[in-house]
Amino acid sequence: MKRTHSLFTAALLSGAAVTAHAQELYNYVQQCQTELEFTASQVKQMNCNDGYFFASNSRSGINDYVVHQKVNQNVDMIAACRWGDSIFGLNQNTKFMQLEMIIHNRVKGGTCFFAAKDVGTGDNRFRPVSPVIVPVTSFPAADGYWLKPSEMANKLLYSNGNPFGGPDYQEKMTCVRCHSQGPYIASRRIAPFLANLGLLNDGHHTKADFSASGHYYVVGSREHTQADPGSHPLGNWNYLIARNNRPATDSPCSGSCHALARDSVDATLTPLFVPIGDLTSPLDRGAPVLPSIKTDINELLGSGGMEPWQEDSPYHWINNDQPGTDAVEVETFTSQKLKYPVTYYCGAPGWIEANAVGTGSPFNSLAIAFIPNKLRSFNLRDGLVCLNADQPAGQTCRDYQVSYKCPITTEIPKWVGPYNKDTNFSDDGDHEERSKAWNEARAACGNKDPIAMRADVLWSGSVVQTVSAPSDRLAQFTPSGLVCKNSDQGSGQSCSSYAVRYVGCRDDATLSRLRNAWTSSTFTNRYLTTTNNADGSEVRGQGNNYQYQSQDWTIEYQPDGNVRIFDVWSRKYLTASSTTSGAGVVVRNSDLSLQRQYWAIETISGSSEVRFRNLGTSNRYLTVGTNTSDPYFVPITSQTLSSSSASQRWLIQ
Repeated sequence: MKRTHSLFTAALLSGAAVTAHAQELYNYVQQCQTELEFTASQVKQMNCNDGYFFASNSRSGINDYVVHQKVNQNVDMIAACRWGDSIFGLNQNTKFMQLEMIIHNRVKGGTCFFAAKDVGTGDNRFRPVSPVIVPVTSFPAADGYWLKPSEMANKLLYSNGNPFGGPDYQEKMTCVRCHSQGPYIASRRIAPFLANLGLLNDGHHTKADFSASGHYYVVGSREHTQADPGSHPLGNWNYLIARNNRPATDSPCSGSCHALARDSVDATLTPLFVPIGDLTSPLDRGAPVLPSIKTDINELLGSGGMEPWQEDSPYHWINNDQPGTDAVEVETFTSQKLKYPVTYYCGAPGWIEANAVGTGSPFNSLAIAFIPNKLRSFNLRDGLVCLNADQPAGQTCRDYQVSYKCPITTEIPKWVGPYNKDTNFSDDGDHEERSKAWNEARAACGNKDPIAMRADVLWSGSVVQTVSAPSDRLAQFTPSGLVCKNSDQGSGQSCSSYAVRYVGCRDDATLSRLRNAWTSSTFTNRYLTTTNNADGSEVRGQGNNYQYQSQDWTIEYQPDGNVRIFDVWSRKYLTASSTTSGAGVVVRNSDLSLQRQYWAIETISGSSEVRFRNLGTSNRYLTVGTNTSDPYFVPITSQTLSSSSASQRWLIQ
């Protein structure tokens, strides 16, 4: 039977007595548990039919699912179930052709690979794998479901397009020859689903830098310099990663984001690397189970090139943070722009899209901004509430209705509703609280909790706008990012993990944070920070906090090369308060005629630091003032040039 270089996983054993036959598998998952830092009780049973239907082929019966479990805050378990026997995902699958899993710690970089056994006879010969995924912590059942590492390493697979002659090439299933750019193979057809699960741009390594902290490696493998596997069947897999990994300079797409099985010979790697093309099924050699990078690119030629360069590409979703020990979920542009290549294309975002991981229900700041009323609440946790008292003078709330999204399943509709529980236009507003429709929606979802909410804005009974809602009470949701605090969610509740994507990007501006270069034994980095959102509010030098939208500044480039500096929080411009040397710096409403709102950026020879010279104050410079009793709440002034002073030098981050 043909196997693919695809998604794999490992999990952990319970510690129960095992047979000698199962000892190898048991030892491997014990090592996975230790190195990846998870416990046996955290591993739950999964079912392929609870996953996402990500690939099909009407000719040959490709019917592929991806299913995910968040083992703990840092560890993900992902399985790819290939060629199920249902008709294009319309029915429950009873068996699959193959199943591979990985378990990966996104912080430590360690990865365990697993594949299900494919022993079958009769009708099960081509689809022998049960969709009920046995936890590898459960013995003896795990031994009957999973290949041992030695069995997996010696399993034979085939690929089309053998460059050495003949239609096929047969080799051992060495997973890391395809999983060489990190744990996930993000082919075009699975990328949107990996993004929904928060697995793209989540901080995992994609380069073979074995000297870096948290580098990608295979549990059980030896040092990456060892070609000989030694006593462990996966012992040379780190070496193969190092040999097959391609830097971003080689190919920005396949080198760092979504490398797939290649389709050309690399003479420098032969025979250590066997070039392979599309991996196919014996049922249909023309239908790839896993496409090569060549096939993936060819499929995109009609859409104008590689999808990752497009603003709305699924490859641009970022899941940078988790609402774990720090009790806050921070997904902001300035916290991410130095970490992820997908932000390089964007100077300053026009709006943000966000998705609570696993819901497949993105919402965006632009649509929410166009809701015709100020809403008291609008999220899955509370429902929708609009009060007339919150509206500008003379305005009242529109009529709203809400719908709820059910968990992923093939047996019930995705959305239930709409529910319009308040049609009394003479009361204090419109009340569509969660409590009013939740039980009804839950029953319609097969007694399962809905995972998302959306609202319709009604006018004379007709829908004029539909807007998706956040899952939680957000502390910040603006074009510059999302912040969610566990403390805002209620007793015992916590924020969801969110993935975000930035769109509507400007090419005449950059969204950045401005860090002063002056540090000492008393204080470290201090950032330009607005203290209030009222007109004329002062700015200060304060400590780093990515939760502070008041530390986000949009540098707007003018036709003459000078800039205006816009504070995202107050929506006002950085302004020298007067022409006097040493005068304070404030934020004020936009005034295009006011020269004190214009600045020149001056580079410093041999340094990445810059100075900001004010154009309306006889060329005075943005300066961190003398320490107060709190070195992280220091004044910002405009002063004459002092070329040796670090207090006038800034880093644009």
